[in-house]
Amino acid sequence: MDWLIGVVLVLVGAVIGFFVAKYVYLESTKSSKDNQKEQTLKDVMVQQSLTHVAQSRKVAEQLEQQCQILNQNLDEYEKSLELLNSDAQSSNVSFFGEHASPFLQHKEQKVKRDKDSADVQPLDFSNQSSGLFSGSEKAAAEKQSK
Repeated sequence: MDWLIGVVLVLVGAVIGFFVAKYVYLESTKSSKDNQKEQTLKDVMVQQSLTHVAQSRKVAEQLEQQCQILNQNLDEYEKSLELLNSDAQSSNVSFFGEHASPFLQHKEQKVKRDKDSADVQPLDFSNQSSGLFSGSEKAAAEKQSK
């Protein structure tokens, strides 16, 4: 009977050992899958952040170019103001400026139209029985007879 108890304990230990090993193996595969998911997620995040940084640099370069163009335009405007200011002090600038003056000088005067006197007055449709919408059959019959 002692040997029977020993065999049963060995079998119970084997069954318990089997389930413990299965649980440990599942935990290790889950942790390896979780590690793989985390690594994939990190790789995706790194790739997206690199793309974002590259796009941000491109936008920053475009902004710098636009700022340079704006600075050039401001410099040109400032130079034109200085020229106008120096010309204004010498009284050579006209009231409308150098670009508008030739246009105003060559602009044609508006032609005034003479009022035409009409020989024929327009028909008067204010009578109540005249027109398309007179609503009477007599008027329709008179128009058909004419």
